[in-house]
Amino acid sequence: MPATRSNPALAPRTLNVTFARTLVSQLQQSRPDLMPRLDPAYLRHLEERDPLARCTLTEWHALMDTVEALLGSPDLVPQLAEQFKPWHAGLLGFTLMTSGTVVELAKLLRRFHHLLNDVFEVQRGLDGPRFLLRLVPASAETSHRLARLSLTVWAQRLRWLTGCPDLKLDASFEGPAPLDVAPYRRIFGGTVRFDQDTNTMWGDASFVDLPIVSRDTASHSLLQGQALKQLEQLSRGEDGIVDRVRGLIRRRLDSGALSLEDVATELKLPARTMQRRLDEAGANFRLMVDEVRKAQAQRYLRDTAMPLSELAVALGFADHASFNRAFKRWMGCSPGAFRREQAGQAGGGGLN
Repeated sequence: MPATRSNPALAPRTLNVTFARTLVSQLQQSRPDLMPRLDPAYLRHLEERDPLARCTLTEWHALMDTVEALLGSPDLVPQLAEQFKPWHAGLLGFTLMTSGTVVELAKLLRRFHHLLNDVFEVQRGLDGPRFLLRLVPASAETSHRLARLSLTVWAQRLRWLTGCPDLKLDASFEGPAPLDVAPYRRIFGGTVRFDQDTNTMWGDASFVDLPIVSRDTASHSLLQGQALKQLEQLSRGEDGIVDRVRGLIRRRLDSGALSLEDVATELKLPARTMQRRLDEAGANFRLMVDEVRKAQAQRYLRDTAMPLSELAVALGFADHASFNRAFKRWMGCSPGAFRREQAGQAGGGGLN
């Protein structure tokens, strides 16, 4: 690793690139007519980056400033929290979804939080009749915004994952109160305080035993192992294999040659070596192909008028029917319906 990063405590704080992508998605959904105000090169850079890629905390704050200014909003945190779904946390999100109980989920969040960001560390425990999840700054470079976003996301996902929409939670935040605290009170359902000494969420101690409705013991064990590989990859620094494979997949989508062996040959690696390095990075070649196709399909449908039959070929599908089935699996609707919805949002200025 570079000498400037030899001491993690001195390195710039980073977040998973999903945090930046979600900001762009918020603007796209709210005011698609303002999307041209963002740098197209930066948007392409965000879209093409690997799911494990990071952005700096400074970069994220700058993007947040820009999007808040464009939308005329002094505080986007509550709206962004609505955007985040468990799967936006990638492999970690699916690992949390398949855990057994809330206490197991909290343990996993504490162990793997670095996959989300290295700005904070997570503490969990009991405080009398209440359980708590607390964010502790990992260095002097911290963020009131990120702390508020993290806790609001956790509150909403806790209700969703337990199937208990009426859970009442309390929260305390460092830093001054926003102009409108009502969204925070609505999200947590309990007492919310600002200008406090910690960023903490509390709930009744009995909540720790609540089962996760989507728990899956068999899948959980596999997912946790993959999450551990991703964590190890981050701790030693990425070697770029995932980004390089993803870039080749993107360039070869319409070639019909998308096997692991073909990509390995282009990288001048034995197929077994490439497979091993992807495994070490917590990546799966088939899933990567699927993810690239999904992202490219959304881009083509949103930004071009390409006929669906041609689009299917450009994405490497055998025919339109195969593309249609895959897209319904990804998005829950047909490609045509997705295109019409995107066109409607753009035509209405996103104000409905």
